[in-house]
Amino acid sequence: MILGYLTAWSWQSNITNDFPIFTEEPLSVVQKLGGSVTLRCSALPNHVNISWRLNGRELPNGGDEELGLLVQPGSLFIPSLTNLTVGRYQCVATTRVGSCASVLANVTAAKLRDFEPDDQQEIEVDEGNTAVIECHLPESQPKAQVRYSVKQEWLETSKGNYLIMPSGNLQIANATRDDEGPYKCAAYNPVTQEVKTSTSTDRLRIRRSTSEAARIIYPPASRSIMVNKGQRLVLECVASGIPTPHVTWAKDGLDLRNHNNTRFLLSNLLIDAVSESDSGTYMCHADNGMGSASSARVLYDVQVFEPPQVRVELQQQDVAWGDTVRFSCQVRGKPVPTVVWLHNAQPLSPSPRHRMSSQVLRVLNVGPQDDGMYQCMAENGVGSSQAATRLLTVPTVPSRSGKLPLIRPLSPDKVLREQSPLKPVATSAVLPFDCSEIRVSLAEAPVILSQPRTGKADYYELTWKPRHDGGAPVLEYVVKYRKVQHRSWTTNTISGSQQKLTLTKLQPTSLYEVEMAAKNCAGIGQPAMMTFRTGKCMQPYLSVVLLTIFFVFPAPEAPDRPTVSMATETSAYVTWIPRGNRGFPIQSFRVEYKKLRKGSGEWEVAVNNIPPSRLSVEITGLEKGTSYKFRVLAVNVLGASPPSAPSKAYTVVGSGPPNRRPIDGPYITYNEAINETTIILKWTYTPVNNTPIYGFYIFYRPTDSDNDSDYKKDVVEGDRYWHSITDLQPETAYDIKMQCFNEGGESEFGNVVIMETKARLHQRTTPPETASSRPDHPGNPVPRPGDLPYLIVGVVLGAFVFIIVAFIPICLWRVWAKQKQTLDMRFPTLAATVSPCQYTMVPLQGLALGRPCPVDPHLTPAHTVYAPKGEYIPNGKHTKRCLPGLQVILAL
Repeated sequence: MILGYLTAWSWQSNITNDFPIFTEEPLSVVQKLGGSVTLRCSALPNHVNISWRLNGRELPNGGDEELGLLVQPGSLFIPSLTNLTVGRYQCVATTRVGSCASVLANVTAAKLRDFEPDDQQEIEVDEGNTAVIECHLPESQPKAQVRYSVKQEWLETSKGNYLIMPSGNLQIANATRDDEGPYKCAAYNPVTQEVKTSTSTDRLRIRRSTSEAARIIYPPASRSIMVNKGQRLVLECVASGIPTPHVTWAKDGLDLRNHNNTRFLLSNLLIDAVSESDSGTYMCHADNGMGSASSARVLYDVQVFEPPQVRVELQQQDVAWGDTVRFSCQVRGKPVPTVVWLHNAQPLSPSPRHRMSSQVLRVLNVGPQDDGMYQCMAENGVGSSQAATRLLTVPTVPSRSGKLPLIRPLSPDKVLREQSPLKPVATSAVLPFDCSEIRVSLAEAPVILSQPRTGKADYYELTWKPRHDGGAPVLEYVVKYRKVQHRSWTTNTISGSQQKLTLTKLQPTSLYEVEMAAKNCAGIGQPAMMTFRTGKCMQPYLSVVLLTIFFVFPAPEAPDRPTVSMATETSAYVTWIPRGNRGFPIQSFRVEYKKLRKGSGEWEVAVNNIPPSRLSVEITGLEKGTSYKFRVLAVNVLGASPPSAPSKAYTVVGSGPPNRRPIDGPYITYNEAINETTIILKWTYTPVNNTPIYGFYIFYRPTDSDNDSDYKKDVVEGDRYWHSITDLQPETAYDIKMQCFNEGGESEFGNVVIMETKARLHQRTTPPETASSRPDHPGNPVPRPGDLPYLIVGVVLGAFVFIIVAFIPICLWRVWAKQKQTLDMRFPTLAATVSPCQYTMVPLQGLALGRPCPVDPHLTPAHTVYAPKGEYIPNGKHTKRCLPGLQVILAL
């Protein structure tokens, strides 16, 4: 008997340490199709076994090869999300005590639908009041972010008197005539990075009234609002009238002006973090003393939702075989959660032995098969939660007294209380990781979330989120950026826990390219690439411009250089930024591609007739292991624009082994020193076994150097077969050799050539035979070949200036002669009093004369007069008159 008690006590102490407790449960994720997803799950004790379910179906321990799922220690990895891998995931922690199931995690495919067709709205508002532009965002996963086109500029956040509200509406405070015009909204999906614009354009008109009663223009009727607990609540109320109405708020009949939990933004009501007490009826009241006070009011019915909170208890402390046990589940949440009971992670159904409701579970005639973990899992659309307890039944043991004593197990509550508390781990800390302990791959390229346009002129906020880390934590991110067509990069290295970087010291209205990669203990992974354009710098223009020439092109401007990102294994997203349309709206875009293989350099159409509201498109059907370049053309009624600059080379990674490195290097066929600092090369390359290449390395160093570290390297893209090596030393011989490369490595070096740069030309000296007859001074320097472009430009500009200088006196003379003739005919005595005028050439946009001429009051008003700002004034009613001849000159 004593031995039995000791054995039972020892076994109960051991299972106390085996009670499964989750330390991390999987979270719901929204990801685009083709993107990677990582779900994390961990539990105590350390030897617990973690398994996974998809839509209730058990997944194999190593993963599902057919679906492409990979189960790793502490996580489940989806390399490429498809419609088959979208669903509800759940992890299960199992020990010898029993099994517990985690909350359900929804993996949803990101999407952005088109705007619904809508008619153009004419919006009228009194001057000085607040105007509202509504935007009915389309269905989106996750919720789309709103953008507004305001005065030919896209606003992403509030700016000045333009307020973008959480609802998607645009409020224009203190509206004036300057705010009149068209307004258009767009939806941006931060996961797919798609942008779609609305089908209609609203037009705002400002009116001036002498008096008007207060009226509420938004919302047009009372509304019901549902908000989750802890979130920010914004109740919009916009009133209009002359004079400007005064807006007040009340909740359940009580004035909110002195309420500590509320703030006001213009006439809108803000609550930073709502709680249950914030549910109720809110009333917005507007009054300006011009009408009935009861006519301008609107109601909001606010309901605060909260996720479930669960607590489960086992009523009996001593349970013997054959007894009836009762579990209670206390659940709170709004809306009312649905409850599911589980035994060892398996759902229970009503049966003769299992009687259940949302609050109570009864198990009749228990036996050893009923031992294990019991869970109460609640879900209500806002969130989900679960709680667990353990049931341990014991058999009866006959005693000498004839009674049936019980072996008392430890109380489930005591088991939970005796668990050592979990120590919080700082999420920003990067734990040490040994790559030798597990197979680790390079981290995938991060997902860049920043927009391709910014209103800032000298800096840019770069934000991103990580993809799969390769099985080891990301140690740091390497970010490089440079202005397009510049050679040097600016490199920043930041901690792997950060997901934001500010790029500073940028130039306004410039196009920049960014490359960034994640680094773990296996090395630096594949980079993510994007381009962005900085905003205009608000600096005054030059006060005087000598000459401005405008060239008018019939077609729109070429879009900016596109960026390419992976969509799926055989498709990619191409994203671009449009430029000017030359006065005619862009009707569509066209994306072309080119394979980077020798002999296949023709551009082909990938996607045609792309709507102008879309600034990205998915290119499908790409060949694995092949490198591509893409370019974009804009099309309007006048034709297609010039093509954009080609994108960086994008390589479709195949499912099999990577391409083998190229074997033979390129062969240099031509080289020439064109001046003292530049050598031009041409070469050919014949691939072996059709092995693709990404580009060429060009190595060069002075011939008299024996140190390999003296080699400098230029990188050339794989579709080019010539290059200029610059910044060399004059009259110096160089060794030049080349390699080609792909992801498999570099080829062998090709042939080595030696080329000497030209000598720097010295100044000429006077010939000896004529030195005695000429002054003793050095001769003029000989022009260098590199000075030829400057010489041509100087000659052209000099000739142009000479023509203008010669043309102005002629025009002035002709005008003066005409004036003199008129004066001689009509007023001979006043002809001698006309003084010449002085003119100053100024910008065409706003012509201003240096010293205007006084107008003879005796002249007839039939002459055309030009105001100091270049305004055309008929009938000569201006008090100052300037010669029109200068306008003709400047128009040239």
